[in-house]
Amino acid sequence: MTIELVISESGPVTVVALIGDLDLAAAPAARSGLIAAVHEAGTPPMVVVDLLGVDFLDAIGLGVLFAGVVVCRSRGGDLAICRPEPQVAAVLRLTRVDEILPLHPDPDSAAAAITASTT
Repeated sequence: MTIELVISESGPVTVVALIGDLDLAAAPAARSGLIAAVHEAGTPPMVVVDLLGVDFLDAIGLGVLFAGVVVCRSRGGDLAICRPEPQVAAVLRLTRVDEILPLHPDPDSAAAAITASTT
């Protein structure tokens, strides 16, 4: 299965929408696309990952999200996630990822949270 990344800008925030399953097969493409988006974002990078199109997320997919967080934070920015599907939100809560990366209901609220924490 492949994953599609749709990258857009919302003011100073880069929004990366993921579409597909975020699993072992899709992880290399997702990781490289997300890291590239972080490097192309402004300084400091403020990135929102929109999970609305992700139907499945496994441990490897969590690693992709954390790779984006590490790169953002190492450059003085941050990453937020929004709109996870119910089954994806359940994985994020079960693994307690939501305690590190709060779940936002939409890209605008995620962007506002990042902007407030980064500036």
